[in-house]
Amino acid sequence: METLLDRARQAGMAVMLDACIGRERFHSIAGSTATLARFAQLCETPAVDRDTLMHWAALCERGDMPAVAAAIERTLGERASA
Repeated sequence: METLLDRARQAGMAVMLDACIGRERFHSIAGSTATLARFAQLCETPAVDRDTLMHWAALCERGDMPAVAAAIERTLGERASA
């Protein structure tokens, strides 16, 4: 699952661990204004488009769980290589 920090790195921001106090981790994120704009754009972009969700819903309604799993795995594979 892609985290907010993953999206910051994907946008080209530097993500550093500054401190760890107890179980809480504190990060410092730095980048240019252009990098911040890319980060905002990545956060606004949905992880999956409407057509894909509708396809998955139709498969679920049919009870075809192996097809649902395969469709999700394909989508995750496409996102990983993008």
